[in-house]
Amino acid sequence: MRKWFVIGAATALVVVAVAVLWPRDEPPPTPVAPVARVLPEFESVEVFSSGASEGLTLTGRVLDARGAPVAGAEVFLSASAQKTLTSVRCDECGEALLACPARESGLHALAFFEQARGFLQPKATVRTDAQGRFRFEHLAGVSFSVWARASGFGAAMRERAAPGEPVELYLPPLRSIGGQVVDEAGRGLPGAHVYAVSRKVPLPSEAVAGPDGSFTLSGLGEGPFYVLATASGFLPAVEPLVEAGPQPVRLRLEPSRTLEVRVTHQGSPVTATVRLKADHLAREVRAERGVARFEDLYPDELVVSAEAGKLGAAPRTLTLSERLTQVTLELEEAGTLLVTVVDEAGQPVPSPELVVRTARGKPIQTQKPSTGELVQFGPLAVGDYVLEGRAKGFRDAQLPARVMPGETSLELELARATLITGQVLDQYGRPAPNVSVLVQPTGDAVLADAEGHFSAAVPTPGLYELHAHHSEWGGGQVKVTAPAEGVRLELEPRASLEVTVMGEGRRLEGADVLLWVDNEGIFRSDSSSGPDGMVPMRGLPPGTYSMVATHPDYLPSERQKVVVADGQTQRVTVTLEPGAGIQGEVVDTRGAPVEGASVSVLPRMAEPVTTDAQGHFEVRALKPGRPYLVEARHSGYDQRERVQGTPGGDPVRVVMEVRGKFRGRVVAEDGEPIKRFRLDEHDVTSPDGRFEVALPTAGDRVIVSVEAAGFEPLMVDKPAQPNDLGDLVLERAPSVTGLVRDEGGGPVADAVVGCDACEDSVMTGPDGRFTLPSPPFVAKFSVTARKGRLSASASASREGPRTVELVLKPATRLSGTVYRPDGTPAPGFQLEGVHADRGEPISIVTGPDGRYSTDVSPGHYRFALGAAREFSGEPALLVQVEGGEKRLDFGPAPGTASLTVQLKSERGKALWVIAGDMRAVGNPPKELIRASYGQLLYQPRGDRITLQGFPPGRYTLVWSNFHTDTEDGPVVRTVDLPTSGDVVLAP
Repeated sequence: MRKWFVIGAATALVVVAVAVLWPRDEPPPTPVAPVARVLPEFESVEVFSSGASEGLTLTGRVLDARGAPVAGAEVFLSASAQKTLTSVRCDECGEALLACPARESGLHALAFFEQARGFLQPKATVRTDAQGRFRFEHLAGVSFSVWARASGFGAAMRERAAPGEPVELYLPPLRSIGGQVVDEAGRGLPGAHVYAVSRKVPLPSEAVAGPDGSFTLSGLGEGPFYVLATASGFLPAVEPLVEAGPQPVRLRLEPSRTLEVRVTHQGSPVTATVRLKADHLAREVRAERGVARFEDLYPDELVVSAEAGKLGAAPRTLTLSERLTQVTLELEEAGTLLVTVVDEAGQPVPSPELVVRTARGKPIQTQKPSTGELVQFGPLAVGDYVLEGRAKGFRDAQLPARVMPGETSLELELARATLITGQVLDQYGRPAPNVSVLVQPTGDAVLADAEGHFSAAVPTPGLYELHAHHSEWGGGQVKVTAPAEGVRLELEPRASLEVTVMGEGRRLEGADVLLWVDNEGIFRSDSSSGPDGMVPMRGLPPGTYSMVATHPDYLPSERQKVVVADGQTQRVTVTLEPGAGIQGEVVDTRGAPVEGASVSVLPRMAEPVTTDAQGHFEVRALKPGRPYLVEARHSGYDQRERVQGTPGGDPVRVVMEVRGKFRGRVVAEDGEPIKRFRLDEHDVTSPDGRFEVALPTAGDRVIVSVEAAGFEPLMVDKPAQPNDLGDLVLERAPSVTGLVRDEGGGPVADAVVGCDACEDSVMTGPDGRFTLPSPPFVAKFSVTARKGRLSASASASREGPRTVELVLKPATRLSGTVYRPDGTPAPGFQLEGVHADRGEPISIVTGPDGRYSTDVSPGHYRFALGAAREFSGEPALLVQVEGGEKRLDFGPAPGTASLTVQLKSERGKALWVIAGDMRAVGNPPKELIRASYGQLLYQPRGDRITLQGFPPGRYTLVWSNFHTDTEDGPVVRTVDLPTSGDVVLAP
């Protein structure tokens, strides 16, 4: 299968394309269309035992939605291991293909429909008797997919049915999906093909649109459905979750976009390699005589680049808003990146994946070299890039990459990750696919693959608890000490709840259930209710839960308490009240519809909806008769007036004003154009610094921020008319220069230098020197340097000397024990802290005996000691870490003392307890945040507080405002611990 590459597209970027008049004497460029897709092989899996008298038996019943038996129904069976389209995952993002939001994935899914691949294929068939019963015999295997259909009913299916476990299939009445396929102007597209497949019963359905583009997909059963439409000259459009019923579906097809690229050098055409990168898209073509043409592109953002010999063109970000976009790329002096990927011991990393991105994070080139291979990227235009690397079993890493003419060598070091790997299994020992595995105490989660295998990276060795839950297959948990391999996480029925959701006197299909325990956990149904209206919630820990049922067309149920017991099934029926909707249209000031606007209501009682090609929208499941504010948002428009609507009332009309396009030029103080910059949310690449973008206005003025690497940000406030903003001149940001050296005094090359307030980083040169732009709006900041396990930090200021020296030091082995408030060791406890010099978070998890041991960078740290891990009202441990090894216990360790202080708690005040005898402190005492040892309590909760875990000795107590100075200054006392009584700091 073709590999697709992700490029983030959070907002539409508008960049001025250089129009090209193609010379008449040149042949037209060869179109480059997508490569034909090679679909996976769906190998047949046998279900019968080899012996006629051997094997297993599976029985069940087929019922209608009321529970009456259906006689003469056809029942089909295949092995659960038989893969279908619903099990196919996107190669790029790993999501299920039918759930992948990338538009390019529609082309992938279309190939399955056109080639009739990936749908249910029965290996056995029987019919039900008069009581709706069926029976399959002589089966081999432990898991089967069973589905049924009958005249007058739609299909229903049960996945992972086990022999010996009775199967009940509720057939829904026949339903249909109707709608219209339209073009970008809202005109019907006759002859368009419409395909659908149920997300629960992967059987295909197909229709052809009539003269006005209308279509009907009939004979449908259990949903929801993935619906795809296609027509000649247009790209597929998808609605991934459609419920059968009266609600029409409108599928708007975009005409395919074409990009023509001309590559020149010093004004003359050049044969070159042209690359495209977009969301789940990567194409490459050789432009003969400087001309390349790409077809079948979506109107999305993409990055185009070119290279020839030792020349390269700066990557350009484009949005294909027109059917034909023409752009010229000018080749200039370029360089290549030569990359080696090693681990912390300097050994080659197995099978890494490398990505070169622009300074703004847009991917340009991706390679997956073999182990130990020297990787070459380029030629790349001279400039700043980011090199990103990842590999299985290693932590992701990034390096700034400044490409210079010629060759630039980089060594990317990946640190090994601490991993927990294993497999999720159901109660029958079968792999449980796509189950989320929660890792405690960190709260991180990973998703098991199609065979139930999972791999979770954890911060440090320690004791962890893994939780998995599936509302149909059960739940399970296991404690493991990381690193760990081959962990078996087995799902068990445990306590079960079966919720039947009713509405208007019938069972509701498409309902969901949410359960939660206060301050402990939330359980959501993994799939919506079927025709029987039942939502199973199995594998629950026994206890009392709060429960709410929801449905897209009904109001949420009132919260109710349910009690479940281990080994038992509690059955509950919930009735939902129908909701009402607010319908309307979004138009511009001329009355033309605005498509693609996001419409929401306040208060937020429903998910936002998107307007169709006619500007229509409907927000459903709202409380009837209650007024709501209606808000519309669109990247190219602004809503000027407040609009109010009432569910079930008259349609509303939201008027939006189109954003005007503003042009101008961004230059430096010396008049040189700035080629890469950002205007509000628009990233712009322009060889002459010129731009033309849509910007919002405030009354009769336009206010926009301009940012560029190495320059001070500029806030522009100008009249909205005329729409030419002229030259926007940026001042160069002051820079910090310095030297990175090792402990022996020698310069360190290729160290990564950044700061705690910087977005970008740089690398030191062969002489260990660097130049780093100062961050804007920050008077003081911390400069950091890192190379492998060596690191350093130093303070810097925009106002003071801008030359710093950083001495790299090895990591410190930090170890100790964490104790609970009762003095016992705390196994599996997560310590959370921050490196005060760098603002870097740190997380440590203790082992089964409450001990921990990990490597940390030298410096000053602040660790949270409270259960809620809040800065306000809970103590924090302040400590300086240095040297090769350091022991540090947390909590009331044996031999430590406690301290009780009486004070008058006030907002904004903090108590510091610092080791040693301090004669004077600042006002406020901000320097104490970098104390060698002590505790900090910001805004104590109460007037008498007790702090624990102090080694005996002399301490200085400081009671002071934390942020501002005060007229009286801090209150300072000294005390010897342990002490015989309370320390009084205020009456």
